[in-house]
Amino acid sequence: MKSNEHLEQLKRYDDTERELERAIVREQRREYINQHNLNRVNDNAEKTQIN
Repeated sequence: MKSNEHLEQLKRYDDTERELERAIVREQRREYINQHNLNRVNDNAEKTQIN
């Protein structure tokens, strides 16, 4: 591999790592919201459920 090819491969690894980190954090956030019942409820939907 030439130096430029090495740099391109390293960039692909870096890009993939960032995407995976974002996905992990997104999943952790979703789990936190679910665990603490922080899902937003539409006022109209809430009123419909109460009636």
